[in-house]
Amino acid sequence: GNMDQVGAATFASGRKAPQAVRAWARDGKTPTIYSWSLGIQRQLPANFALDAAYVGNIVRHLMDVRDINTLPLGATLDPNLLRNVNNVSNAIRPYVGYSNISFTDFAANSNYNALQLRVSRRFSKSLTTNVSYTWSKAMGQAEGDGDGIPYPFDRRREYGPLDYDRTHILTIDYVYELPKLTTNNGFAKAVVNGWQLSGITRFWSGTPLTVGSNGNLGTLTGSPRADYLGGDVFEGGKTRFQWFNPLLFARPQEGNLGNTANGLFRGPGINNWDASLFKNTNITEKIRLQLRFEFFNLFNHTQFAGLNTGISVPNPGQAVTQATRGRTGEVTSTRDPRTLQFGAKFYF
Repeated sequence: GNMDQVGAATFASGRKAPQAVRAWARDGKTPTIYSWSLGIQRQLPANFALDAAYVGNIVRHLMDVRDINTLPLGATLDPNLLRNVNNVSNAIRPYVGYSNISFTDFAANSNYNALQLRVSRRFSKSLTTNVSYTWSKAMGQAEGDGDGIPYPFDRRREYGPLDYDRTHILTIDYVYELPKLTTNNGFAKAVVNGWQLSGITRFWSGTPLTVGSNGNLGTLTGSPRADYLGGDVFEGGKTRFQWFNPLLFARPQEGNLGNTANGLFRGPGINNWDASLFKNTNITEKIRLQLRFEFFNLFNHTQFAGLNTGISVPNPGQAVTQATRGRTGEVTSTRDPRTLQFGAKFYF
């Protein structure tokens, strides 16, 4: 606050601490990527080619942020600790006189390993296409600059699949020029010739999801993950109102982080078809008209996106019940429905 506002009311709740501050590692290092790949290419009949590769990398000294002015697990659950300081929590922090200290370090790591396959066909006989498949895993501790480590004393606990990790990625793209009439009828040729079909089809695995929970870590900051009780999380699930079974999770005991792994299971994947139909009409050698008919999510396939992955249970150690599940496990958003787009382009 302002110095001219200092008074008895300012300190009614006890000793005052300044606002949270940020700090940076004095010996910060430059993030470094080590990459490698090994690939083979093979010519196939009918203008097809095969490209197969192993691609990998490791990344060191990634930026991460952790609160270095918090306490070990369960510290504030000691009935005498806060009582001895008149219930002023900031008085028991390691660095007295400050609240949260967000310390930016360069100690996070990540790695990526993938099998990448592609079958491609050069444009011939009115068709070109690519079929690409990737089987991969991206693991690490931080997603991007400034991502926090929830419990600063156990960075390894955050190691798991990164948010953008997708196990299987299959993408098909193509361009096909429809057959042309060879008749001398100019009107028929103008109507039938010049059509081109293209599209992109994607079948992708979902991204990792983690189940969080309410609870008290006893550290002055953060919240736990849920306890996983065992069983098939998808049994009877993968519907709009229950993508996974929330009854297999429980609120951890106070002072516990929860046993659920980071990225325990996968969310909804992608099954999407985009297609375009073009009609090119040559008016003169240098002038032509193109009609464009574009379809996004052509079959209007419902594709779930976000999920509610947090549980809220009244008592520590209590499992989720039908009465306390709320909307946990339900789909909260979907990807775009079918969109049609029509247009014309005049080239001259």
